[in-house]
Amino acid sequence: MGVVIPETSALDVAAWLERLQRAWRGRDPDGFAALFADDAGYHAGPFSEPHRGRDAIRAHWAATLARQAERPQFWFGPPQCDGLRASVEWWCVLRAPDTGAPRTAAGCLVLEFAGDGRCRRFHEYFHAAFDAALTPPAGWFA
Repeated sequence: MGVVIPETSALDVAAWLERLQRAWRGRDPDGFAALFADDAGYHAGPFSEPHRGRDAIRAHWAATLARQAERPQFWFGPPQCDGLRASVEWWCVLRAPDTGAPRTAAGCLVLEFAGDGRCRRFHEYFHAAFDAALTPPAGWFA
């Protein structure tokens, strides 16, 4: 008898993304950390060292949120799922807390989930436009 690998459905990933957005809106580093497996690897880009484990992910988001004013705007496309892996495009408009200067970023997440639904590997790729508050063009997530 072989190992049974649970499937990650689009619905599970959509619920995970909803919790991520709730943590972001709520400026809740603990909420972010709760989405990840204890030994998760969080890669905030291909060239920096990953944040390893929930405590490091919590610290990363506490520092990230300190660089953002409240009420970020963000959009996520429909997740694409295959087994325990998923990818999803995102877009956000953020503002600097001290000046209110906008910045826009758009990118993609590549996620791998543990059997309990928590993320165990997170890779993020993005591009940024500084001093611009740009919303996604019509059809961007189609």
